Amino acid sequence: MASITVKQKEAKTVQFTVTNSSGAAVDLTGASLKFYVEDSTETLIIQKEDIDFDKTGEASGIVTVPLSATDLDQTEDSYKGELGITFSGSNIDKSIDIEVNIQKAVIP
Repeated sequence: MASITVKQKEAKTVQFTVTNSSGAAVDLTGASLKFYVEDSTETLIIQKEDIDFDKTGEASGIVTVPLSATDLDQTEDSYKGELGITFSGSNIDKSIDIEVNIQKAVIP
């Protein structure tokens, strides 16, 4: 499982590099992306859709998504996240489980 660590209430852009089982980059050109994070009650606390992603590096399997200070205004904890990928024209859906660790900010 992949893991990212962010600080409470600090905007951050998260980069995902998608690879296959051999470690080679997956071409994400034309794919639709989603990034969801839920708390322990299975309530969505972060929901990013395809339009939210910067896909400049999609041919090399690299995409980024901004998380706002509001997105990260959460209790310090470890959350369950998922990056969903749907490849166009193929009905192939993939997902990557991601542990999202939100740390307490030292400076308020």
